[in-house]
This record gives sequence, structure tokens and C-alpha cells, in this order.
Amino acid sequence: MQFLPLLHASREVQDAVRGLRNQPDVRKFMYTSHEISEAEHQGWIDSQRGNDRQSVFVVMADGQACGVVSLSAINRVHETADWAFYLDASQQGKGMGSLIEFWLLDHAFNTVGLEKLNCEVLETNPAVIKMHQKFGFSIEGVRRKNVIKDGKRIDVVLLGISREEWAIQRPKMLPLMERLKR
Repeated sequence: MQFLPLLHASREVQDAVRGLRNQPDVRKFMYTSHEISEAEHQGWIDSQRGNDRQSVFVVMADGQACGVVSLSAINRVHETADWAFYLDASQQGKGMGSLIEFWLLDHAFNTVGLEKLNCEVLETNPAVIKMHQKFGFSIEGVRRKNVIKDGKRIDVVLLGISREEWAIQRPKMLPLMERLKR
């Protein structure tokens, strides 16, 4: 598995990312529910040029785009950021999300130099909430009835982890990462 900066990816890979973003089993867990047009997708890519508050990577496996992982709202003063990922529906539930999360945590704390990482998960995605907790994230709050999905208002769960918490949790995750890489 490789992590390719989206802005360095070929047009073909960038187009494949749009396909991933538009999969129904991906969209159901995103804030964006509608099908993303080519123009909207290109606008999103263009918005990242020169944007030092966002960093987006395409997850590549066997030469194919199979997911996206990003840091956003990067704050250099407070050394914080938000993060999110999505994965091709055919890859969900196979451990790839855990490999991505491990990489992102190392990248955020060791490469980018953050001290705190935050994320938001729709209440309708309990598997990802549980996965984040396995990696050492704590639930820090809930934005009640904050998003409309399928005509219903749902909660958004707020999670966070500090550099110190990751340093404690990381060694506990290494055996799992070794098993998943096989």
C-alpha cells in the first residue's frame, strides 16, 4: 500500500478518486450525499493547490486507487488537525482501514508534527467509531442531530487523540499491523 499526494496523482488516478467518492457505500458515511460531478470534483482538487491547511493522499494498492486519507483544518499555531478517510466499498471490513489509520497517525504526529488529531464520525458508522477507539481515540463529544442523512437528523460523534496517547497506544497496535500486512 502506498500513499500518493492527490495533487501528484495522474489525471486517471484523480478520476478514480471521484469514482470512489461516488460509491453509495462510501457516500452513506460522508457529509456529502449527492453524486459528485466532474466539475465539483475538479473544484475540490483545485482548492488544494497552495492550501497549507489541507493534505490529501490517495491510497494505492496494486496500482489502483482504493481510498483517500486527508488532514484538514491544519493549525500550525495549535499543532492540531482534523482527519478523515474513505475506502473503496469492496475493501471495507478487510483491515485496510486499520492500516490507513496507523499510517495516518504516524504521519500526523511524526511527519507533520501535530500534537492533537480530531475526527468526526456519523453515528450511523459505529464500526469506524469502534476502530478509532481501538487506536486510542477518545470520544470527546457529540453534535446532536447535526447532519441530515436520508431525510433524518443524526448525531456526529467527535473523537480525538494526542501525540502522547498515540505513543502509548502505538506499540499495542504493532502486532495487528503485522498480521494485516501479510
